Amino acid sequence: MVTQVEPLNKFYPAEEYHREYYRNNSAAPYCQYVIAPKLAKLQAKFSEMLKDAQAAAASGR
Repeated sequence: MVTQVEPLNKFYPAEEYHREYYRNNSAAPYCQYVIAPKLAKLQAKFSEMLKDAQAAAASGR
């Protein structure tokens, strides 16, 4: 099996009801059992980078 990385030629934005899905449906079972553990793992692994990004966003950088 081979993976080839190519430039994206066309981008299709998600429909409005798909945007911010986790934020709007965080109590849904899919969010609790699939998304939340992935977010926790991401936050644990990259906590310093996330703190830097949050600080930059708060200061308007």
